[in-house]
Amino acid sequence: MSTQRMNGPGRLRGAVLVGLLSMAVSVGAQAQDRQKPAQAAAAPATITTVFVDANFGSRKAGAAKQLNAKHAEMAAQGWKFAELAPYNENGDLVGFFVTYVR
Repeated sequence: MSTQRMNGPGRLRGAVLVGLLSMAVSVGAQAQDRQKPAQAAAAPATITTVFVDANFGSRKAGAAKQLNAKHAEMAAQGWKFAELAPYNENGDLVGFFVTYVR
């Protein structure tokens, strides 16, 4: 395996090529970023957050079953899952805040 270092004009050409490629990637990324706000402004999303109580009823029902039921209910109404945040109080799970978008 050869371990030659590039010296002189070859090294300069390599540096210029790397610089031009990084500029091209940067310009492409900026163009995509400009398109995203335009698309988002065209169709604003409707957002809702619901609370799923993990303590409702007995613990045997399980929080996962309650979350699955809520997901199915919201999907039937045309909502898509976006985010889930557990709510703890004094170290105990109380429930979940679930955010959906339409």
